[in-house]
Amino acid sequence: MVKRSRPSLSRRCIFWIAASVVVAVLFFCFSSQDALDSNEFSKGFLRRLLTLLLGAPPETLPRSFNHFIRKAAHFTIYALLGFCLTGFYHSLRRVPTLSAAVVTAALYAVTDELHQRFVPGRGPQLTDVLLDACGATLGALIMLLILRVLPKARRRAG
Repeated sequence: MVKRSRPSLSRRCIFWIAASVVVAVLFFCFSSQDALDSNEFSKGFLRRLLTLLLGAPPETLPRSFNHFIRKAAHFTIYALLGFCLTGFYHSLRRVPTLSAAVVTAALYAVTDELHQRFVPGRGPQLTDVLLDACGATLGALIMLLILRVLPKARRRAG
């Protein structure tokens, strides 16, 4: 009787799926904060960032700054998710990498927004899903660019 070995996942594949899960869990934790806690976290982050940049904490923070930081966080975390998912799908070599990564991230964004419906003071926003999908697309494109440039650079160096 001949045993057939199951195809194993490569280390790269495991690394990228693990990184994707970590990013998704991180965002889930942020999304689980009620509106007051989430707002205070954003304000605290903004104060620390401005203190770092300006050398002293600002007296007051305009509301628009806090809103900008919150939306930038959406975009950035989903860019990171798109980056990691692209690494994962690229390592599988059986799926269209860009579309699979962006669709997966966008579907996660939809589930995240639905989850926020059950968090006190929070609610789903279609604009956040669109912003998240744009972030995921940018992250995926950056990863694809790296995946194209790295082999060429290695060939030139070697």
